[in-house]
Amino acid sequence: MTSAERTRVLDEQLRKGYEVFDGIILDERERNQTDRNANPGGFGRVGDGSSESGGSAGAAGRPQTLPANGSATGPQVIAQSSTSAAPSGASFPPPDDIPSGRDDDVVARQLREAATKEPDPELREALWEEYRNYTGISEQ
Repeated sequence: MTSAERTRVLDEQLRKGYEVFDGIILDERERNQTDRNANPGGFGRVGDGSSESGGSAGAAGRPQTLPANGSATGPQVIAQSSTSAAPSGASFPPPDDIPSGRDDDVVARQLREAATKEPDPELREALWEEYRNYTGISEQ
């Protein structure tokens, strides 16, 4: 097998891994939104058999881990803490060099969302820089 053929095979495996990962993230978001709608003041469901460290299977029976064909790569996703969260409804516009985000994948959407809701200007700019690096905008 030539180097180009191996590259194509690995690229396809990576693409499939991203699809699985995106599906897991979207399923969890949907489940969390359903939980919040059903229990607006609560902290999740009680006795549903899930745990904070992740169960053995997610929504639709999908595994909670990525395929064992390699380690995950990409940016470190910055979790938004409750102490830095903007007041409900607050949103900060993206910088002028940031495109619409219409074609963003799940990670880019999360970075964009965190940056638009971050009230601290320094942390907000760091999130936008991470978004630029992740999407390849900084390389252009």
